Order: sequence, then structure tokens, then C-alpha cells
Amino acid sequence: AIGHHVLGTSRSQVCYISSEAMMNEYIDSLQNRTLVQFRKKYRNTDLLFIDDIHFLANKERLQEEFFHTFNTLFDARKQIVMTSDRPASEITGLERRLVSRFEWGLVTELQPPDLETRIAILRNKQDQANVKLADELLLFIAQNIRSNIRSLEGALVRAISFASLTNHDLTLDSLRHLLRDTL
Repeated sequence: AIGHHVLGTSRSQVCYISSEAMMNEYIDSLQNRTLVQFRKKYRNTDLLFIDDIHFLANKERLQEEFFHTFNTLFDARKQIVMTSDRPASEITGLERRLVSRFEWGLVTELQPPDLETRIAILRNKQDQANVKLADELLLFIAQNIRSNIRSLEGALVRAISFASLTNHDLTLDSLRHLLRDTL
């Protein structure tokens, strides 16, 4: 959402990458002697998104490279957005100097969505799929799958696929049976 907003309202250069993909690019740049291009790619962006920053743990050389990239962007007043499955201070194997830099900015913990939001997400996804499930089925999915959006969407995809493949309307009992492993 942040990236789309920035792209829609400015001419800023936005770069999104997972930490794992960044590590693979870094290794390639070392092997191919293209480290300068690697650095330019990430240090000349206006908004850098790094997903799964916890993947940097115990990767000393990549942490060193990211440390300098972070400093370059920070000094240039550019934006850096990072995601992780836990706070930086709880990531073992992450250098203290990176942890302290990560804590300079706004740290936000995202909570799982409430029931109403989960239902709205399911309705939106079924509209995108041009499918209509009974409200009681959407409510059942939303009430029983609370952990994360991917699981919620996965349950909906299973329900839609099953109904489509069997050419039968889903019942609450058949949905409960279909999602038994997830539930």
C-alpha cells in the first residue's frame, strides 16, 4: 500500500525485495564482480522495501552491506520500510548496530484483523474471483481462521475450488470437512 501510494503520487523510485532475494543478488554480484551495480541499485532508490529482514540473521557480509546501504539512504533522507516476523531486538544473529538503526524509526506491530475485517477481506476476494458463497460460509471461515490473511485467503480458495470442481453448492458441513486440516 505504501509503495502504490508513493508511485501514484510522485515520481519516486521504489524498490521492493525480500532479504533472501537480496542475498542471492549480493552473492551473484560478488561472483560476477558487479558489486558497484548492486550498491547503486539499492542506494539510489527513494523508497526501499525489505521484506523478511530477519533473514539477514547470521549473514555477516550481507549485514555489513545492508548497514552501509541503510546509512546511505538514511543520510539522504530516503525512506526504508522493513518487515519482520518479530522485533529487531529479538532477532538473534543480527548485529547490534543494525538493531539500533532499525529502532531509530517507527516500529509498528501488526495484529491479526478482527472478525469484521476478515469478513470484508473474504467478500473482496470472492468478488475478485467473481464467485458468491453464502454469508454463513464466509462467517464460518472468518470465525475459524484468525492467524493470518494468507490462511484466510487459502481457505476461501479451497472452498471456491471445491464448489467449482464438484459443481455442488457448499454446505456448512462440507466446508467444515474441507477445511478440517486448516481448522
